[in-house]
Amino acid sequence: MKMNNRRKKTRIVGILGGMGPEATARFFELIVKNTEAKVDQEHLRIIVCNWPQIPDRTRAILYGAENPVPLMLEGLRILEKAGVEIAAIPCMTAHYFLPQLKKKARLKLLDLITETAGWTAASFPEVKAIGLLATEGTVATEIFQKAFRRQKIEILTPSAGSQRKIMEAIYGEKGIKAGFSGSVAARLLREAALELIQAGAGAIIAGCTEIPLALKQKHLPVPLIDPVLIGARALVKKAGAVVRPQPVA
Repeated sequence: MKMNNRRKKTRIVGILGGMGPEATARFFELIVKNTEAKVDQEHLRIIVCNWPQIPDRTRAILYGAENPVPLMLEGLRILEKAGVEIAAIPCMTAHYFLPQLKKKARLKLLDLITETAGWTAASFPEVKAIGLLATEGTVATEIFQKAFRRQKIEILTPSAGSQRKIMEAIYGEKGIKAGFSGSVAARLLREAALELIQAGAGAIIAGCTEIPLALKQKHLPVPLIDPVLIGARALVKKAGAVVRPQPVA
């Protein structure tokens, strides 16, 4: 009876994914790993809409390519019809379109970037400058800069050369989106991160959901902040489940 009551009190969670698919799978896994549950029935009800055909967000922002919003809204409507009450989008660049999506979607949408900014300020109050590793689209929109500015934290962005390394690590022929999350991508991301650390960054944000698939805490001398992990834990809490005391990556 207790398990049934607990299940009824939680909200049905949705994930609008496919941007990219591996990052979506990791987000789902992190929700499960960070839920305090002793039996299956104490976990959240989660519905995933994995839609890889949603047009590339960076290309839309920087070059006026196909708008991803219509297909994102279609995916959200699928989740709504399935009974989802609160959802998240494990794609940082897609958060640029979040205001448009919130106006037309009936379900509650979690803002992973705002959650990350608040968590970072509370967890590392001594850090006043943080380096951002993200796509060109995310950097250009300043969505991280604006969220962290509200927390009085400065965001340091990569040089042109480092930004090329980040894009190669994510989008290159041997990049993470192509299924390669090994040493080459990790090296490129680490080099970009170290340049930001030398510029004064006291921590590094993995500002693209693909980045934590290759770059790990062991690669850096400063904290690596993972919005996917932070967002997964926030979603568990907001859905009404019990969050594990310590983050599980």
